[in-house]
Amino acid sequence: MTPTTTGLPKPPDLPEMVDDVLDAARNLDTARLDEATEILVAHLRRQSDPPDTPLVKRVLGELRRWRHFGALQRFADAMIRMGCDSHLIYRQYAQALINRGELIPALDLLKRLEERARDDRDEYPETCGLLGRTYKQIFVEARGSRLGMGESALGQSVAWYNKIYEADAERVWHGVNVVALLCRAERDGIRIPFAPDAAQLAARIRDHIGRRWTEVLPAWDYATAAEACIALEDWSGAERWLGKYLAAQDVDAFAIAGTLRQLTEVWDLRIGGGPGGDLLPVLQAELLRRENGRISLAPGQVKGMQAADSSTFERVLGNTGLTTYRWMCMGIERARAVARIQSHDGNRNGTGFLLRGGDLHESFGDEMFLLTNSHVVTDDPMDTEASSIDEAEISFEALAEPGFTAPRYSATEVVWSSPPGDLDAILLRLDETPGGVKPCPISRTLPFLEEGQRVYIIGHPSGRDLSFSIQDNRLLDHEGPPDGRPSRPGRCLLHYRAPTERGSSGSPVFSAQAWRVVGLHRAGFEETSMLNGKRDTYAANEGVWIQSIRDDVVRSVEAGTVRR
Repeated sequence: MTPTTTGLPKPPDLPEMVDDVLDAARNLDTARLDEATEILVAHLRRQSDPPDTPLVKRVLGELRRWRHFGALQRFADAMIRMGCDSHLIYRQYAQALINRGELIPALDLLKRLEERARDDRDEYPETCGLLGRTYKQIFVEARGSRLGMGESALGQSVAWYNKIYEADAERVWHGVNVVALLCRAERDGIRIPFAPDAAQLAARIRDHIGRRWTEVLPAWDYATAAEACIALEDWSGAERWLGKYLAAQDVDAFAIAGTLRQLTEVWDLRIGGGPGGDLLPVLQAELLRRENGRISLAPGQVKGMQAADSSTFERVLGNTGLTTYRWMCMGIERARAVARIQSHDGNRNGTGFLLRGGDLHESFGDEMFLLTNSHVVTDDPMDTEASSIDEAEISFEALAEPGFTAPRYSATEVVWSSPPGDLDAILLRLDETPGGVKPCPISRTLPFLEEGQRVYIIGHPSGRDLSFSIQDNRLLDHEGPPDGRPSRPGRCLLHYRAPTERGSSGSPVFSAQAWRVVGLHRAGFEETSMLNGKRDTYAANEGVWIQSIRDDVVRSVEAGTVRR
């Protein structure tokens, strides 16, 4: 805020309030975004006239672009109650509902909007497209059930998409969704009455976009052409268009995630599962490399990505293809050393990872140990929140063979530990060393605190499949050298923004460049104090620097308190 002549801060004006919202959205600062949005809404509510439509459109557009669907829903709701009657606002409201899984309320809203927006040349096609999207999601989430809306939703989705494409052949996104859904109906044995020929429609769309090959097209047009090629089993064409798509300036991680969802949920492509499967690892690798991406991998998918064809990466991604492939393989290799930790009753979940003992102290040599949080596994009989050594089941899901459960291990003893109030870490010796696994290498240094610095977390949130948690994954701050001020002697904390859940505790925190462990993840907070004496709070996740753990292990070895 700008100081006034009285020395008091000047209240922000409307442009500053809007800029605060947009800046928080772009920087993925959810806590600040919620506060800035509330301030903006409160200011607009005090005005005598309804908010200006271009202003509202701009805010809604940025919230949608950066996928802040909770904020988008609340802001659109507030604008409608203030008298903003634009079709676009209602559509954006429905978009937020769809992406938050509230499909039936979205359907009801869109049906009413379709009736009132029929004379709106811009909004009517978008509204019908969202109706198609809603019905498509209802069909996908029915997972083959023929009950209720499950099967009929597929025909409804085709009808809404086709209505717009038949009226305007330039609307190729609507057209390719018709193609994809008709191909899915044929695979599932579902008859769609009066449907067009999917192959003819796909060829028409591919040729329509192909005639504009030399132009710079919107990213979605490239993705549309790739889908049309998939329908025609033109796999080389699909690769070419996919390369254009991933190189487009307006593509981002969320668009790539949407394309992945379409290829897996509607087209039913699978890694290693036939033609087209090689496209998925390329998309997944690009998603990992971009800010705001997140993927979860079942054991078979991990193996599929490891076995991916490197030549596909080069054909799609050009000169960077081999680099991307090697980077992805490095991340997948690290994932093999990450373990799910569960109690026998399944009520307590956590994550751990293998590292080489000699990286903590040379006397341990090449023996591998499991590192996790001491609030996940404990040898303290008074601690009833963590799993005891005897009841902890340790499994490496990425090592599972197709059709078999992952190999399970037990901890035989605690080599070293530090309580939850200190380093919150415990080093375990296993009953058997997992075969064919390389331990996670550790970093001797912390990443520089610079704009855009990122970290990666691999873990088992809520005990689910292996997850690369890299959405909103900026490194915020750390207490390490040269400028850090540790809040406790011998312990250096890291703060970062990555979506984690219960069960992620004990996950390795990796540097972005070489997938080296920089920290041990221990907690996530909706609001916590900033590091290094800064007098403010923010939403952040917290980890302990791996070198703080190493230094304590060294001290324990020298003091003779470590079990060999």
